[in-house]
Amino acid sequence: MKSITVRLDDELKAQAEAVLEHLGVSSTQAITHLYLYLAQHGQLPYRIRPVAESPEDVYRATLHRVRAVTGLLTTVAALPADAVERRDLTELCSVRCLRLRQDIAGNAPFLAAAICTDPLPRTDGEDAGLYWRWIGENLARAENAIDQAAPDMNATLTAVAGQLTGYYWQLATYTDQYEINETAVPFEYDRDAAHAGHTLYSGKIK
Repeated sequence: MKSITVRLDDELKAQAEAVLEHLGVSSTQAITHLYLYLAQHGQLPYRIRPVAESPEDVYRATLHRVRAVTGLLTTVAALPADAVERRDLTELCSVRCLRLRQDIAGNAPFLAAAICTDPLPRTDGEDAGLYWRWIGENLARAENAIDQAAPDMNATLTAVAGQLTGYYWQLATYTDQYEINETAVPFEYDRDAAHAGHTLYSGKIK
């Protein structure tokens, strides 16, 4: 057996290990399956893309993810208790909330540095950073409701989705992104696609 030594940023390592722990997967298992995929398919299971560098790029990309998670929360909240896809979607929803919350926390300086370009007057002291923090708090609230299988989970997820929608539009108008006007459509679930590991974008499996 060969061992591998990997150098990682401490914060990135902590975030990734938190996700793996939530999924019940060890670091060794994750790396082993990555190598198995490379050996079997001759390519990575994902695309490596440059990380956006400007605050506005990070702001916009994160805002789109908020919209997608909002649609997923709305769909999970509307699922009947006996729906066959309920378990898979609730687990996916919890993981997506966790990842988004961690990314918001990790990118807090960038998100707060985005310049307000809204031509309309804003309240004194209004800070986009506050909205991002409130989004993180609501995502944690949704995670807790799902992970604890709370009796009022559906009501909690519906309430969180409503809060996120409000914060989304405050943040979208803060940077004058009025063109981001899509509706948070119900999440379209495809069990085969989900199990094949495809990625969620804007509320849909692609």
